[in-house]
This record gives sequence, structure tokens and C-alpha cells, in this order.
Amino acid sequence: MPRLPRKADINVFDTLDEQCAERHFLGRTREEIHELLLEKYVSLYEDLAYMGPVAFAYYAPAWEQLFGAFSDMEETDDVAEWTLSIISIRCISLRNETPGSIAAMHRLLDCCERYHNSPARRKYYADQARLYGYAESLIDTPPGLEKHLKKCARLRTVLNGES
Repeated sequence: MPRLPRKADINVFDTLDEQCAERHFLGRTREEIHELLLEKYVSLYEDLAYMGPVAFAYYAPAWEQLFGAFSDMEETDDVAEWTLSIISIRCISLRNETPGSIAAMHRLLDCCERYHNSPARRKYYADQARLYGYAESLIDTPPGLEKHLKKCARLRTVLNGES
């Protein structure tokens, strides 16, 4: 297992966001962060978005575990949305990312794509499409699913330009 991220790995530019991430993450293992994320993922997702790339690469697997931790589709949907937000924010300054942090973002996109393409999620989208009277041609790939998959594809294109 790689070493715990140091203060300088979390707080690279000494921004307020990085200082906040430092307070929440410094000295904690992935396992400890996973447990904390189970309780407070909504308040901690921004820390992952703004922390330094070395720390992000280290802690991203704890976020990945959230996809498997929730059985409630609504909570997992929230995790997927926050994941796309984390990646979108990190893509703003890709020149500061490392190969490890870019690889972590690819893995997070994989989680989002698997989630949105899961049989349960596809059934949900199809049921919604039927409920709202969409044309039969839109039942297999309704606009809701299409929107999420397009966002994943756009982010993947941005990341592929940097890896």
C-alpha cells in the first residue's frame, strides 16, 4: 500500500479548499476515509475535487467503494452525480494532474458508466420513459440515460487528451 499522503500532497497551493481537505483527510487511511464518506460523502466530495493530485490518486479508491456500498438507487445516483462533479472540477486544471490522478478519474468514470448502464438503472430509465410517454424508439436509451452517458463520454475525451 502506498504511503499516506503528506500535507503537501493534499494542500499544494494553500487554497481554502485544499486547507479544508487537509483538515478532513490528513493522516487518515483509505479505509478510514471510506468509513467517513459513508456518513458524509455529500460534504466531503469537494475535498476530493480540490485536493492535490497525489492525495486524490490515493483517496479515489475510497470514493469508488461508495458505488458498491449503497443498495439504495437514489443514494448511488447522488454518488454518480457527485463523481461527475469531482471529475469536472479536476478537469479545469488538468495540467496539474499526475498520471496516477488521471488514471483514478478514468476509474471513477468507469464506475459511473457501469452504474448508469446497469440493468436496474436501465430499467428505471425505461420505466420513466414509458411513464412520460416517450416514443418507443427512446425507451432503450431514454434522454435521462443519454445525458449521463454523454457527460461521461465528454469527460473521458478530456482525460484522454491528457493521458
